[in-house]
Amino acid sequence: MSEIVLFEHANFHGAHKHLYGSESNLAAGDDNFFNDKISSFVITSGSWQFFRDINFSGPASNVFGPGRYNWVESVGIHNDSISSVRRIA
Repeated sequence: MSEIVLFEHANFHGAHKHLYGSESNLAAGDDNFFNDKISSFVITSGSWQFFRDINFSGPASNVFGPGRYNWVESVGIHNDSISSVRRIA
């Protein structure tokens, strides 16, 4: 099983959200809090990629593996710009 934890603020602060699979729309009406609000993340397992727009469109990030990423801008992702997250098999 793959897992990523998204954080609202840098250095793993603020609200957080666990994902175990791809999320095509962080702006979905039932849970839109994390759309364009991700500033750091922790990957506990698997490989993941981020997209600026919903449905895995728009500019894509590099693929990231397990690790602690305390500031998205230090790995080439604009702060508060992520709208979808894909788990890479």
